[in-house]
Amino acid sequence: MGVIGGIGASVEEFSFMRNSLPEEATFTATGIGRHQFNVAAMAAVSGGHIRVGFEDNVFIEYGIPAESNGQLVEKAVRIAGELGRVPASPDEARHILNLKEV
Repeated sequence: MGVIGGIGASVEEFSFMRNSLPEEATFTATGIGRHQFNVAAMAAVSGGHIRVGFEDNVFIEYGIPAESNGQLVEKAVRIAGELGRVPASPDEARHILNLKEV
């Protein structure tokens, strides 16, 4: 969300996309650039999953480059935690995604 040629990253656009899914759907939302953490918060508060990383955004805050992907993940975890969400463990994530170990 928030990339040229894609849907915007406003609350209204996020709500439209979320409301287009079945209620029980498992979904992930990604914001590009400056939208990364706003979209992460919207996904967390609406029961979705979050994806962050350097491939979509290189800043931890406006004008401040992130030092690592881990720093972006830590911020997403803090945001989710403030909204009452707990990150899935690797085993829990495999279960959510219906993946089997190889």
